[in-house]
Amino acid sequence: MKTSHLVVFLIIFFFQSLFSQSLTEKKFTSNVSQRALLSSVRELVNIGPRLGGTASGDKSVKYLSKKFKSLGLKVETMEDPEHLTFTNQKWFLAVEEPKSLRKLIKNEWLGGFSPTVPKTKSKVVYINDPGSFEKKQIEHKAVLLDKAFSQKSYQRMVEFGATAVLLASPKLAGAYSQWALIADLQESENNKIPLFNLSYGNGNRLKKELADSVPVVISFSAQTSIDRGSPKTVVATLKGESDGYYLVCAHGDSDSGGPGADDNASGVAGVLEIARVFNGLVQSKALPKPKNSIKFIIWGSEIHSTEHYVKRNAKELDRILAVFNFDEIGTGATRNCLYFESNDVPHNEKLMKLFQKVGEEFAGKKGFWQEATTNPSQGGTDSYMFFPDYLRRLNLPDVKIPSVTIYTAAWNEAKSLLQTQGWASTAWKGNPDTVVVDYSAYYHSSLDIPELTTDKEPFNMVGAVKAVGIVLLHLAWGK
Repeated sequence: MKTSHLVVFLIIFFFQSLFSQSLTEKKFTSNVSQRALLSSVRELVNIGPRLGGTASGDKSVKYLSKKFKSLGLKVETMEDPEHLTFTNQKWFLAVEEPKSLRKLIKNEWLGGFSPTVPKTKSKVVYINDPGSFEKKQIEHKAVLLDKAFSQKSYQRMVEFGATAVLLASPKLAGAYSQWALIADLQESENNKIPLFNLSYGNGNRLKKELADSVPVVISFSAQTSIDRGSPKTVVATLKGESDGYYLVCAHGDSDSGGPGADDNASGVAGVLEIARVFNGLVQSKALPKPKNSIKFIIWGSEIHSTEHYVKRNAKELDRILAVFNFDEIGTGATRNCLYFESNDVPHNEKLMKLFQKVGEEFAGKKGFWQEATTNPSQGGTDSYMFFPDYLRRLNLPDVKIPSVTIYTAAWNEAKSLLQTQGWASTAWKGNPDTVVVDYSAYYHSSLDIPELTTDKEPFNMVGAVKAVGIVLLHLAWGK
């Protein structure tokens, strides 16, 4: 009789635990606000490129500090090491001749570290090979290129008397046809001529006119500021019962120097939203105080600020229990998929398995994602600064910190990766041995704006926040 009672008790306890867990997750996910996420993106983009150490970067820091403080969180602003900064104040670029093309150039973008130049009128010449040209070809002319160029080629153009560089965007399926991929000049206070980034369509049309022996004349100007400045990183803390903490982060700058709605106002909005929901649930007693603290961090500059953080906290890196990095969670050109990176790092296994389980459990459900998968490392974002090989490069303690980047698109064209052995997900609709990483048509471009990215697919940000929130409920609360 006692044995039967025990069995019944265990069964009831088991199902109550499941129900309780489901209810706790629902408390979190039902409070995630699409409207708040979209509002944060728009407000950040309105501030400007938010580059660390610039006026718009500092304005973004004030905005973020105010947002976190309004939640009642403890907020700290850390000043990162000074570096060279660029502010693109205003520019002008238009075709003067032929008159039929005077309205041609649209959605162009001035390249970073271009100098200030007065209004100038120049003939345009197309150079097929940026590494091979003569002085007589380019002297007193704006040079149109459709291939990336080296600093050596740029210096040669300057020496030969070129007035500007016009760089046409590459021809990629679904990207840059009528908007510009943003490329920059080398970081320097001594660049002599500006770089203007053009769309593929604009560059192709100018090339056609020149090939038909039609003279093309442009006028242009640029007003910029190149100074030394210190990026600032904002840290908000939801205090837990222990000194160990989870780190939820995103880079706060538009690292391309463009509008940066998807890259990375979407990621910043994700951090703000997860902080808002968790703090609200704790304040209302719907959730207890977490077992471990959670730090919500917005880096002043991608990589630069993350590197400074690990150096600054070298003696307590073992307190970081895991890193959750949001980077580009606002769009996807071909799929509705959540990606969790990096499953090829051995000490990431437990964290990745949890993300895979969450990805599979909620895939296809209303208010969640259609697909989800873990994937191997690609590089190029903040989470890598917490891995042992990066820490060793900085002569820091060899600590194994589980670190994952959550995103919905990366780069400017689809990329196929061989899936790490044993990591095929039932929530992935493609070949189980391959991960096709979705891309952003507006990656690092002049039109990475809310209207074309986050406004069109706000469910991406909602899904990313929900996934990280559910994982944190398991880890920081044991739910």
